[in-house]
Amino acid sequence: MRTTRTLTRRAAVAASLAVACTLGAVPGIAQASEPPTASETSEVSAGHGLEWFQERHGLPRTGSVDGPTARALQQAPDTELHRTFRTAADLGPEELANARTVIGVGKGAQIPEQGVVIALMTAMQESKFVNYLTPVDHDSLGIFQQRPSTGWGTPEQITDVATSSKSFYGVAPFGSNPGLIQIDGWQTMPPGDVCQAVQVSAFPDRYAQWEQFARDLLAQEGPTVPPIP
Repeated sequence: MRTTRTLTRRAAVAASLAVACTLGAVPGIAQASEPPTASETSEVSAGHGLEWFQERHGLPRTGSVDGPTARALQQAPDTELHRTFRTAADLGPEELANARTVIGVGKGAQIPEQGVVIALMTAMQESKFVNYLTPVDHDSLGIFQQRPSTGWGTPEQITDVATSSKSFYGVAPFGSNPGLIQIDGWQTMPPGDVCQAVQVSAFPDRYAQWEQFARDLLAQEGPTVPPIP
């Protein structure tokens, strides 16, 4: 039986999410949250993946990212996102396909594995590999949340996953921003610092939390992904 404390806590969380939905949010920015109670931790210990996340938020358990699911992901705190995304299998099918495209473009451009990990970390933090076709924050689009107004390309280029990946790696024949390979010494920098050097985010410390996820994702999917020229 749930305790009064747990029910009160959940009501507060639901209220805060409702307010956040009204005000809007930025992908990849964690909302403030208290540590979960012991009972809450035990309830979610076996749950993970998009279907678990959707059920938790009262959404249809499709296992795919539709509009309501994407908005809920934007609002979710880091603690919940880490419970949701533990392995590549926890991504939706379209999002996993987008991750494979990031890997394929890296292979096609002969980017070292460390660089591909950095790209995967960045996309995971920025969008969870959801290809946003309409802006969420300012004019940010695509899986890397690149902005046309800051020189990343046209909306059409940014929302094409292969093209935006080339922009991130720094191998696209357009754009005015430095990509990965234009960052001096990136090979020896902490991966999260490299993500920030490319993205110039207002929340630079968020990228590092996805390093192990990105390495596991590359190890699982990389061997079967063909190079994308």
